[in-house]
Amino acid sequence: MRKTIISLITAATLAISCNNSTISDDMMPSCTGKTGDLVLIMPDATYEGKTGDTIFALLTQPVMVLPQAEATFKVIHVNKNQVSKLIKKSRNVINTEIDPRIEKPSITIEKNKYSRPQIYITLKAQNDSALQSIFLKTSNFIIDTLTHAEQMRYYSFFNQNHESESELAMRNKHGVKLMIPYGFNKDVDKDNFVWISKETSISSQGMLVFDFPYNGPKDFELQHLIGKIDSVLLKNVPGPQDGSYMTTAKVFEPIKKEYMRGNTYVCELRGLWETNGDFMGGPFVSQSIVDTVNNRLVTNFAYVYGGKNDKRNLLWQLEGIMNSFEIWYSNGKN
Repeated sequence: MRKTIISLITAATLAISCNNSTISDDMMPSCTGKTGDLVLIMPDATYEGKTGDTIFALLTQPVMVLPQAEATFKVIHVNKNQVSKLIKKSRNVINTEIDPRIEKPSITIEKNKYSRPQIYITLKAQNDSALQSIFLKTSNFIIDTLTHAEQMRYYSFFNQNHESESELAMRNKHGVKLMIPYGFNKDVDKDNFVWISKETSISSQGMLVFDFPYNGPKDFELQHLIGKIDSVLLKNVPGPQDGSYMTTAKVFEPIKKEYMRGNTYVCELRGLWETNGDFMGGPFVSQSIVDTVNNRLVTNFAYVYGGKNDKRNLLWQLEGIMNSFEIWYSNGKN
């Protein structure tokens, strides 16, 4: 018997807390495991039952909007008797505690509990049914937290290995702050359009940064924003065949998400791109923010091409980089 794939959210009447380690991060050992690895500490009987099936399915559900199905996490199950010092240092850990004396289900999220950079989540419940209930109510929150942690690990790595001169030129010419890691090249640099990419023999990662006048909230309406993006792709991103060009895929409507990053409102689209007149395609994530001083809408359109190869990590890398995406003014304030 083994498990398959799915997802949800709400915190309801749960006790949720977030803690940081009391030990200095500099004193912490480095975390273990590969990107996407997740250690699930759970009794064997629970794991092999309905509760384990449900939790496994949610943690291994396909990453949203990839052309081929790729699991969000690789779940490594251990019971309490198998927990070693090495297991405790894993990058992503979900520890379940089931005890009839527990009065109220709870979830605790700790950063750098036994290693760095680590996310250690503890779920407590009085029985299997209560454990399943609390996980269902918080699964989106848990998965978002773990996914963002993976993206920020890439961000931290790139932040130590990036092109300072290219970034300075980007700020001075385009009023945009964006990390440009080593290995990424600036292929096109026009007044209102920049194309940065990294090419290998098996994959392509790119970020297209462009802007157009901001006319108010309607610019964030899904179809309006897609239309603007498509017009930029048509004009600036030719495909390999004569007359071919990049466009957002129409077979699947992009998913829109709005949130605040610090004091900045971000409108995010997540979908698929394709090549009109050719067979190339892949996933994309775009982020659009308003430059209120210059009355323009600035978009960072990040895309991945990898043929039949896995793309989850390539996309997470770009999303990590996109956490540096900000408007930059000449006075140094964003």
